[in-house]
Amino acid sequence: MTADLQQQVIDVCREHDIIILCDEVYRLLEHDDDVRLPPIANVYEKGISCVTMSKPWGGCGITIGWLACQDMSMIQQLIDVQYFGCACVSRASEIQGRMVLQVSETILKERREIILQNKALLQDFIENKYKEWFELNRPNAGAICFVKFKGPCTSEQLGKLLADVSISIKLAYCFTDEISLEVENYFRVGFGEKKMPLALDALGKFIDNHEEQWRKCS
Repeated sequence: MTADLQQQVIDVCREHDIIILCDEVYRLLEHDDDVRLPPIANVYEKGISCVTMSKPWGGCGITIGWLACQDMSMIQQLIDVQYFGCACVSRASEIQGRMVLQVSETILKERREIILQNKALLQDFIENKYKEWFELNRPNAGAICFVKFKGPCTSEQLGKLLADVSISIKLAYCFTDEISLEVENYFRVGFGEKKMPLALDALGKFIDNHEEQWRKCS
């Protein structure tokens, strides 16, 4: 969200004494530093920031995350209704977490370079090479995005065809209980790995093999 929208949310919640629990797991992976928002815990007295090492630092195996706020009693309320973690972090995870955070800037710089390179490849792939079949909803942070398929089948049908050639996408039904005409052609892709160019090459070959048939069905 924009800084203005964040402030509007804070103003409404402050007026009505509402706690904000903000998922900030992709914070620090903004594609432009100028759009980075401050943590909600820093700017709102009843804000709780939820963070994990698995996304910005790529530390999935460390299995460490944290909640930050200005009032510890709010954390206790969350713990009372939802079990957020174990009694103590494993020693191995603690050591790995400390090692990662000691070189945080280096890791984040590398992760963002990969993301921005892959984003450029994805934009060229969709908006130039295959704009007849796809429409990209450009993200401004993180390594995932929504894509619209403009061909003669739904994203679920497309996903089954892609699975047959070992290409994976996350389909519209993963994000909503009701599939409407508005969303049934959308799917999600990730572009945060170095092998992204290989994935695009495979997808390009798949499209080349199917687009003649798609044109006949359109």
